[in-house]
Amino acid sequence: MTLKELTLRSFRNYDETVFNFSDKINVLYGNNGLGKTNILEAIYMLGNGISFRTRLDREIIKNGNDNYFIRGIFREDNLSYDTTIEITYQKNQKKVFKKVFMDKKEISSRKDLIGKILYIIFLPNDTDLVTGEPKLRRDYFNMLISTISIEYLSSLIKYNKLLKMRNICLIKKPSEANIYNEEIAKLSLYIAKENLKYSKILEDKMNRTYETIFQNENPYAIKYLSTIEDIENENDYIKKLENTLQEQIKMKTTYFGIHRAEYQFYYKDSLSRKFSSQGEKRMFTLIMKLASEKILSEYRNKTPILLIDDAMLELDNMRRDNILEYIKTLGQVFITVTEKEKVKNFESGKIFDIANY
Repeated sequence: MTLKELTLRSFRNYDETVFNFSDKINVLYGNNGLGKTNILEAIYMLGNGISFRTRLDREIIKNGNDNYFIRGIFREDNLSYDTTIEITYQKNQKKVFKKVFMDKKEISSRKDLIGKILYIIFLPNDTDLVTGEPKLRRDYFNMLISTISIEYLSSLIKYNKLLKMRNICLIKKPSEANIYNEEIAKLSLYIAKENLKYSKILEDKMNRTYETIFQNENPYAIKYLSTIEDIENENDYIKKLENTLQEQIKMKTTYFGIHRAEYQFYYKDSLSRKFSSQGEKRMFTLIMKLASEKILSEYRNKTPILLIDDAMLELDNMRRDNILEYIKTLGQVFITVTEKEKVKNFESGKIFDIANY
């Protein structure tokens, strides 16, 4: 999958700009503040519907305007026709309008957009996946699996909706909380099974990717803790929900389940969050995302677009060079570069001097 053309109108610092991209390496070169990351943000939004920087669309609008527009023209692998995705946003004193279109047909739900455009994004704060709150890791795996499986995405949306309704009942109508137990039990066990499955797949792909790049040992491990490891079937799950109801009422929440799951990341048998150096944490997330690219390519039979924003600043030169050489063998790549001398690493790519746009 490749992005052929990107149009931005009143988006961040861009008035109206059209970019035509290479199907391999695209280098976004320029000083900080010129808008390199804004281009990555726009591409990300075309595949996700929302920004990775803000949940407030009004912050994306260029100063002095009341709307923004993004259009991407994509070509899927082995297809002879293009797919066009557009996002329009308009605000006025009374209403706000945001619409997403695919080939001129409006997409009414973000669920219907996820998975249409495959991408992997590398960001400077990716080490938060190792050191941050468990929700960050859950969100990462949820998005990865949802991009592969529409059944998983639908189950996750349904689970979260039912969980929210059940938690409201625990506060307002405790006697009605158990009416959600059967469906929650069924969905929980399915979601936990898929997370365990893909955590093992990702672990294997990470070690294979590391070995390919560095011709070295397999140092990584992932442990999935669902909080329901002691539950074998739906009946046991329902019983636990029923037997702990008074505690849940007291705590005003369903305090166990896949929404409280955790992932533990290990480097050379040590818990990365506690014992890895900053460089090792950076390497973990880089390898994890490169392995995710392999998983999406294999399971979706499409090549993801790679969006790389200063994600390798903390690596030593040798490791950085090894990863860059590996990235060149993959699909379409967008990478931001601030230092002129680093542009030479991508002489085969198309260079965009952002100061000229």
